[in-house]
Order: sequence, then structure tokens, then C-alpha cells
Amino acid sequence: MAGIGEPLVRGAAGVSASAPAHLLALGRGIERADATARIVEAHLLLARDHPLPDAADARLVLRACGADDAADARLGRGAAIDLLTADRSHPASIAHALVEARDAARLARESLPAELSDMLVATRARLPRKVVEPRVPDFLAWVRERSALAVGIIESAVARDGAFELIALGRRLERAAATARLLAAHADDPESGPGWMFVLRSAGAHEAHVRAHRGAPTAAAAIELLALDERFPRSVAHGLVHAERSLRAIGVDGGAAGLAASRRAAAELSLLVEASASAAAELGTAPADADRARARRASALRSLHAAVQQATREILVALD
Repeated sequence: MAGIGEPLVRGAAGVSASAPAHLLALGRGIERADATARIVEAHLLLARDHPLPDAADARLVLRACGADDAADARLGRGAAIDLLTADRSHPASIAHALVEARDAARLARESLPAELSDMLVATRARLPRKVVEPRVPDFLAWVRERSALAVGIIESAVARDGAFELIALGRRLERAAATARLLAAHADDPESGPGWMFVLRSAGAHEAHVRAHRGAPTAAAAIELLALDERFPRSVAHGLVHAERSLRAIGVDGGAAGLAASRRAAAELSLLVEASASAAAELGTAPADADRARARRASALRSLHAAVQQATREILVALD
């Protein structure tokens, strides 16, 4: 990486050679804790209104949060929620993300305001070892508040230098990855169904969808907003566009090709959504046509998720 040990943005304070990976991990940890809390919160509402068998319920929320290894272990719903909230050893859990953010801030403390480090230390100290089921909603609300507080401190107290851009890059990559993973987890859902309401709520996009579309959510509307709309801050497209800007600001060449591949996958998905909508209008709702369109959409969503994952890996290697 060019410029390690030198100012990463002209006129800015320097970032030490060991700090970039830690600052990136800080941004990713904060964003992952918030994203997981939102997904579990939305899942509790979905499970209340549209209950599933226990094992299927657990697999759905685990895959949406990226815990595919645990999803294959056939955990029950209670065990899945416990893993995603308080299991500090599992990388998909909220507790693991917040501990990682605290550790990353400690290792990059020379580049950060003491206020942020102190807040993350206090958050880590208050993490419970177990969250009993009646307290899960309160815990999720607390996690979202602490994540918002961390972001607020970063926005108001971190100079717009290399440190800020690296944290922002981590947040943007993690947000794009979380949304792509969420869409891929529901890739096989029917065009209209409760799963797309869950997807929108998980990404904080339900109100934006209502204002734009009215009526019940559909796969096409959810994908248009969460994968393709660069104006919506939790969309994959928004995350990738702003990650590119952060990469240019800090002078990192590695990873740019991966982001370009991700954006090409998103463009292909956009064409697919348009073609599916046109086909539905022309051909009606014949089951065979619907099945083919759903299979193509599912393949495109999984390709998008894989492309975002690859871009993140390339950037991590470039910053190592």
C-alpha cells in the first residue's frame, strides 16, 4: 500500500504502518454489530407474524447473518438467537463484533480520539454473557444505540484524514456485504411474500419502500432499493460507490478491480430485474415463467454476494 507511514490524504495527519488494518476492522465491527442487531430485530417480528418450524426459523436468521456453518448444525431458534447475540467466539455474533471493534480501537489508538476508545471500552464492559429471551429486544435496541453513538463520535471527532477514510471504508464494505448477504439468503423466496418485508426491515428500508412504492413489498422492489439504488445508504450500490471513493482517497490500488467486478454484477442484476418485470407484464403469471424468473434472480443475487465478498478479501489483502 502506497503511503504507509505518510499522510494518506494530503495535509492530513499520518497513519502508522500497523493502523490501516485495525481502522478497517474498527469500521467493520461497528457496522456488523448494527446490521446483525437489525436483522435479528426484524426476524423476531417476522417470527411473530409468520411463524415457521423451529429449525427452519433458526436457519433463516443464521444465514441472513452470515452464520452458515451454524445454520447447517440444525440449531433451534433459541440457540440461534443466543449465538447471534452473546457468543463471543462466533464471528457472526454481535458480541464478537463489538469486542473486535474495541480491540481494533485499542491497537489504533494513536489515530483515534480518546472519546471513541473510552466509549467502546465501556460498551465491551457492559456486554452480557447471555441474553435471556425476554430481554433480547432491549439488548438489540441497546446495541443499535451504541453503534449509532460510535458512528456519531467518528463523524464529529475524527479528522477527515486517512484514519477517517479507513474507518469509512470498513463501514461501507461491511454494509454492502450485509445487504448482499441478506438478499442472497432470500434469493429463493417467491416474488411476493413476507420474506421481502423482513429483508426491507432488516436494512431499515421499509419506510423508504412505502414512500416509493406503496403496497406490499415484492422481490423486484426490494432488489431495486437495496441492491441498485445508489441514493439509499444501506444499498449494495451505495456501499460500493463510496468504498471506491475511500480507496481513491487513501491511495489503495488493490481491491479496485474487485469493486469494479461487484458493480458489474450489480449492473447485471439491474438488467435482470428489468427483464423479469417486463416478462411478468407480457406473459402473466404462468408457473413455469415465474419459476424460471425466480431461478435467474436467485443466481444473480448469489453472484452479487460472492462478488462483494471477493472485493472485500482483495481490499483486506491490499491493506495487510
